Amino acid sequence: QHGFGIKRQTQHRGERTGDALGLIVAALHPPKPVHRNGHHHLRAVHLAQRRQMSRQHAQRQARQRLAVQLARMSRGMDDPGPWVEDNALVVRDFFADVQIMYALEFKENAQLVSHGMMKRWGMDPDRLHQRALANLDRAGEIAVKQVGKLPWLHVIETEDGYAASRVLLHWRWAELTLGLGEALILGMPTRDVVVFTAVQEREKIEQLRETVETVERHQGRPITRKLFQWTPQGWQEYEAPMLDQAEQERGQQ
Repeated sequence: QHGFGIKRQTQHRGERTGDALGLIVAALHPPKPVHRNGHHHLRAVHLAQRRQMSRQHAQRQARQRLAVQLARMSRGMDDPGPWVEDNALVVRDFFADVQIMYALEFKENAQLVSHGMMKRWGMDPDRLHQRALANLDRAGEIAVKQVGKLPWLHVIETEDGYAASRVLLHWRWAELTLGLGEALILGMPTRDVVVFTAVQEREKIEQLRETVETVERHQGRPITRKLFQWTPQGWQEYEAPMLDQAEQERGQQ
């Protein structure tokens, strides 16, 4: 298998009074000293060992089930507090209106990864990202096929629901350019659909754009209507070249 609310902390006056009262009672009635013997010490050692094993098991599960997703960008909080930060989802920017997110994959569903979860696993954002990409890359090279009636158009062929995520596997795309050429223009309208072309004809690119917009509008799990272009440094948002004067005059006739 491959491997995101928000709540403000509030403290009422009554709660603060209760806390203070508890401190006073504790001061008036200090706990009796506990004399540790060998039995208590052995029990504490076993408890610490079980906790360590539980943490290690959680870390193994995280490494095995961690997945990476692309999603439509959403507006975050301007000034989140510490509680919110710990429960906020781990997100990094891709391009345009797209963000990268992470999830733990289970048979029934997926759990999006928060900063608190990442910290408990002993990871930082870079390690989390690299681990998720490594899990995604287990399938090997990216399987692509031509669209029957449009042989200039290619799609990523996968059944795992992570077609768009494979856009992040830059080394695999570098391999694809060896056979298709480096001038790739790509659309990822949903998480399950990625279409791209190596043809630079304006009519073909407009046809690609129309296809992306149609799929994004009518299928589930949408991401973006934007197009992206491959470069030696990776993907960037596609900008259509300006029409030259002769083309502009023909278009106005």
